[in-house]
Amino acid sequence: MRHKGVYLGTYLGKYFALSFTLTTRVNRLPMRHTIVPMAPAADLPFENQIHDAFGVLRGALIELFASVEADAFKPYPAAKRLEVNKNLTWKASKIIRATGPSEAIRHVPGKGGVKLLIDAFKRHGAPDEIIHRTRAAFESFDTLIERHSGDKETLELMLDGLPSNANEGESLVATRKLAYRGNSGIWGMQTKARITTFVLAPTEGAPAGSNMFDSLLLTGFLGLQRLRPETPWTLLRLRSYQDDGTDLGKDHLSHSLDRGSQEKWGLPLLTEFSTRNMQPLAVRKDDDELVVELLEGPVGKQGNMDIFFGRIDRSFASLKRTPEDQIGEFLSDYTLPIENAQFDVIIHEDLPPLRDFSFNLFSRLDGHLPPPSQRRGKLALPIPIEVRDLGLGIHSMATPLYPRYTDLISKSFSQVGLDPARFRTLRATVEFPPLCTTGVFSFPLPEGIDD
Repeated sequence: MRHKGVYLGTYLGKYFALSFTLTTRVNRLPMRHTIVPMAPAADLPFENQIHDAFGVLRGALIELFASVEADAFKPYPAAKRLEVNKNLTWKASKIIRATGPSEAIRHVPGKGGVKLLIDAFKRHGAPDEIIHRTRAAFESFDTLIERHSGDKETLELMLDGLPSNANEGESLVATRKLAYRGNSGIWGMQTKARITTFVLAPTEGAPAGSNMFDSLLLTGFLGLQRLRPETPWTLLRLRSYQDDGTDLGKDHLSHSLDRGSQEKWGLPLLTEFSTRNMQPLAVRKDDDELVVELLEGPVGKQGNMDIFFGRIDRSFASLKRTPEDQIGEFLSDYTLPIENAQFDVIIHEDLPPLRDFSFNLFSRLDGHLPPPSQRRGKLALPIPIEVRDLGLGIHSMATPLYPRYTDLISKSFSQVGLDPARFRTLRATVEFPPLCTTGVFSFPLPEGIDD
């Protein structure tokens, strides 16, 4: 099978890129359509149960704060506004910022504290649906503690025996922050957050046992702004190509999630999640590439904007491991000063589970990223970054970087007929990713997939 590429600044393995200043690559990501029955929650290993329960609780708290427009990262002002004890909002904030259950468990309030916290949000307008979800998440966590340990102290000891990477990603943070500030001044551009989301789903209408998968890409900037009015910036590069680099000629398999913006702008802009009335984007051809640029405009807060793109590629590639293709990869280029980068890989439960995955930053100072065999151990930066399994379901996908993220996921999935409840999220985050680097999510391609 020939692989297609979409140069959007993001390569899907060898052959899908969304240069929204974003490059994603999938080295023939294998996919299986065989349905594997899910084990009941109680039958899952302990570490899976506690991890999933933490993801649900963390997601519920993020949505709870967002529902009343309270800043989860500023617990004391939130406590004053909610008229509740500051220790309760502080504990909730700690749970949200925790990198895993071992870090969060010590901050889970008792039943009385949970009631006071939830009642405070309810009094200040939190929707009943989110109130019920948060209460259920705390109750599920308590049930898990009772089932496995009987108390939080014992559970903490049990969690201590599990692998933990809570301190990973802190390497060079102070230096990276200084570089972010310096590069912002030099290049006259910066963004609060860069979100990249790749979704793998069984190919629509494929026969049982098919190795083909559909790829959904969502990517965007939050708080993008210029520091100099004359600063233009390339946001997106689109190109479809085969393994040998020639034009693919199968654009009918790729569709924007926002047909209106495709007709108006000629690109997959998600207008509902992009700043209204933002300045027009410049679209031009560069050989076989479609280039989208942000032109000169207002500086600082006057020009602050959010921009999101989304597209679906049907029958994108095969998840079959071959002697030539051993590794699956998703890539994202970081080519402007970024405060926080979030990289999600969201996988349907019917696909083979990814194992031994990792996320690393590689230097792009020479202008391109060599193939895996040439860059391993050479260009990787000394910045260890943990990839967290957030569990199943849309509410586990919530992020403090973007309160509307679950809404973005829900509406995008609905557009293409996907149920987010059947997807598991793997997430890597990094503060101040260095300029001219590529974030690479990689994993060994699964074995044992039938033709």
